[in-house]
Amino acid sequence: MLIFKSVRHGLTAAALALLAAFPAMPAAAQTSPAWDKVPLAIGQTKPDLVLTGTVARKDFQHNLAVPFDVPKDVQRIGIDLQYTRPDGRTVINLGLFDGEHFRGWSGSNKHAVVIDENNATPSFIPGPVGGRRWALDLGISWISEGVTSQYTANIYFFRYGQKPAVSTFSPEPLETGARWYRGDFHMHTGESDGFCASRKGRHIPCPVFRTVLAAEDAHLDFIGMTDHNNVGHYNAMRELQPYFDDVLLIPGREMTTEQGHANIFGTTQYVDYRMGEPAVPDMKTMLRNAVEAGAIVSINHPGSPSDARCRGCGWTAPDDATAYVSAMEAMNAGNLRRQMMGGDAGKDIPRWEEELAKGRRITLLGGSDNHDVQLGRLGVGFPTTLVYAADLSERSILDAVKAGHVAVDMTGALGHGLDLKAQSGTQTGMIGDNFTVPAGRALTLGLHVTGSKGNSLVGFVDGKPDPALSVEKIDGDASDIGLSWKGDGARHWIRFEVRKEAERLMMTNPVYVNFGK
Repeated sequence: MLIFKSVRHGLTAAALALLAAFPAMPAAAQTSPAWDKVPLAIGQTKPDLVLTGTVARKDFQHNLAVPFDVPKDVQRIGIDLQYTRPDGRTVINLGLFDGEHFRGWSGSNKHAVVIDENNATPSFIPGPVGGRRWALDLGISWISEGVTSQYTANIYFFRYGQKPAVSTFSPEPLETGARWYRGDFHMHTGESDGFCASRKGRHIPCPVFRTVLAAEDAHLDFIGMTDHNNVGHYNAMRELQPYFDDVLLIPGREMTTEQGHANIFGTTQYVDYRMGEPAVPDMKTMLRNAVEAGAIVSINHPGSPSDARCRGCGWTAPDDATAYVSAMEAMNAGNLRRQMMGGDAGKDIPRWEEELAKGRRITLLGGSDNHDVQLGRLGVGFPTTLVYAADLSERSILDAVKAGHVAVDMTGALGHGLDLKAQSGTQTGMIGDNFTVPAGRALTLGLHVTGSKGNSLVGFVDGKPDPALSVEKIDGDASDIGLSWKGDGARHWIRFEVRKEAERLMMTNPVYVNFGK
C-alpha cells in the first residue's frame, strides 16, 4: 500500500516518497450507507493507494487535481473518498479524469466509485482503466473561514481473475442467514435478444430494469442476466442493484458458439467467444479463459438442436472442455412447455447423467431462458432454481452451485420445497455432498417436502427409479420422509423428484456416494 499526500499544485517525487513513510490521515468522520462502499475482492482488505490532503477556505470554489497512477494490469478501480467536516458544512465534490478523458462527476452525492471497462457507478463512465495517470477532481463547493478539512481517498486495484468477496454490484449481502434462495440463472434483455412491448405497444428491445421487475413479480431472490456474448447489461445492473436491494443481480453471459451455449457467472471481464481465432482455438480454451477470469461455467439446453432451427444450441463440444464446467441446465423453460403439451420435461436429464456416470459432479440447474418478460409466470422464474446458500450474495450463491446445494422447482410456485439431509456413520450432509459409504453401511436420507400434498416422491439411483426410495403419496403440505439405502462400496448418485403422475414438479441434485474429492 502506498500513501500519497497532495496539495493543489502537486509535490515532487522526493516529497511523495518521504510522505509514503508516514501513516495515512485518520479516517473521516462520515459513515457511508451500505450501497455507497466499494465491493472488494476475496482477500482484499486494504487499499492499494491512499491519497490524503487538506483543504481550507483558500480552496473555496476551486477544483483540486489529485493525480495517481494505475498499473497497466489493473482491470477495475474502486475509489472511496471521505473528508472531515469541522464546520459541519464542508462539501467536497468528486470528479475523475483518466489523463486523457473526463470520466465522471458525482458531486457530493457519492463517496464510493467503481469503474470497469464495461460498467461504472452511476455518474461515471466505463472504459479502459490500467496504464493511465488518473486524477481525482475535488471541487470545494463550501468550506467556512478558518476551517481546515482533511480528505482521504482509498484507491483499490482489481486485477484479472479476482473474484468478489461478496457481490460484484453490492458490498454487502442483500440478506444474511442460510436458507433456500429462489432464482433464475438464464434470461435475456434488450442488450441481446430480449424483447417486450413499449409504452405505446411497439415490439422493442427490452430495457434491463423490466427483467428485474419480472423477477420481483416471480418472487425471486436472485437472477443471473445472461445476454449473448455481451457485457453491455453490466452497466445497467450496477446502476439498478442499489435500488433493487431485494433481488440479487449476478453478472452472467451466454457464450454462444456453433458447438453449444454455456452461461458464465461471476465475472464482468470480457471473454472472447470467437472460436477458431488464434487466442481461442477451441471450446476448451474459451471455457478455461472464463474460469481464469473468475467465472463458473454452466452448459445450457444441451439436448437442443444444432441446426437451422436453433443454430449451435445443442452441446456438441469435445469432452475435454467439460473439465471446466461446474453446472448444466438440464431443466429449461422449453422442457417445461413440452411437458405442458403432454410430453416429457426430462429430455436433457440423461445428458446430464452421462457426465455423472463419468464421475463428474456437475450441478443441475434450471433456467427460464426468457426472451420476453411479458410471458408472466411462463417467463422469468419458470423454472425456479432453489439454492441453499449461507446468505444472499453472489459469492455464496455461486459457491453453493459449485457444491451442488441446488434443487429445481418446475412450477415456480411459492411454498414448494424439497430439502434433504443425509448421514452415513459420523458423516452428515445435504443435497450435493459426497459420502463415503462402505459395502453394507446404511446411508440414511431425511427429506422435507413442502407444497406437494397428494403427489408422489420418486427416488433414483444412477438414473433409474428405485421403489425402495419412493413414496406413492405425500401425506401433507409439509411432510418429513425418512428413507435408508445400503451401500455396496461402489460409486453411485441418488436423487429425488416430486411428480404429479408423470409430470415432473421438483427435483434435487444428487447425494453422491464414493465419488472421492
